[in-house]
Amino acid sequence: MNEPLAPASSFDYEAKRWGAAPLRPKPWFMNGLKLRYLLDDLGGVRGRVLDVGCGAGQVAKAVKRERPDLEVLGCDVSRSAIAAASASPGGVDFRLATAERLPFADGELDFVWIFDVLEHVDSPEQVLREVARVLKPGGGFHIVLPLEGQPRTLYRLVGTGTRWTAKVRHGGHIQIFSAERFREMAGACGLPVVRTRWSYHALLQVLDIGYFSWLDRRGPVSGSVEDMSSQRRGVVGAVMRAASRAVATTAWGEARVLRGVPGGCGHFTCLRR
Repeated sequence: MNEPLAPASSFDYEAKRWGAAPLRPKPWFMNGLKLRYLLDDLGGVRGRVLDVGCGAGQVAKAVKRERPDLEVLGCDVSRSAIAAASASPGGVDFRLATAERLPFADGELDFVWIFDVLEHVDSPEQVLREVARVLKPGGGFHIVLPLEGQPRTLYRLVGTGTRWTAKVRHGGHIQIFSAERFREMAGACGLPVVRTRWSYHALLQVLDIGYFSWLDRRGPVSGSVEDMSSQRRGVVGAVMRAASRAVATTAWGEARVLRGVPGGCGHFTCLRR
């Protein structure tokens, strides 16, 4: 499947906000493993680095905290997300920009990453070509990508994007990727994949499908589960945070044990040719 399931403009990104909760590369943070793998790839990097589709700045701020020597930049298409990120920037330079037109010169950046963005855009090839343009030759690119078209996953079983469309409506996932589709696309855009790791095996696939199916009955929400639980106060908030930590820790362990087994999310390391 190469055509978008819906136009990106059909999803209201100003009404949604992701990535406001604090993040560390620890098992009890829902995106902790994603951050851990990114920091691994950033190990030998120096200079200017960019988070494309940074949302409210969670990952960019975490990278700046862990690697204060780097000049960290973040960009997003959502004005409300950039406003939230800029209210407490934590040393990060946040800018309003689309992934298809990055406000940087050719070869200006040393490293770029994208978390959970490519599935939202009308033309993922255009985004990847733009990443390749702003990277120096030999620069690194790290992408975290839902693989809802990956063989032998629950996403394929339920027919994500065809029979089951909850993530199109409530998550804006208009592109369905497999690892094979991404590798071919990235290579053609000058960003060949040199390493692949995996997450979202059984536990998170079940919970992900269950959560978005529940949203079909309940109606839309304004942010991620982690963001909502971090903001909720009282007993309900404490229970939500405890449940989130338990799920995150279990999923981290599952992904580490099965990191060589294809799952529902790919962590791809690429190099700019």
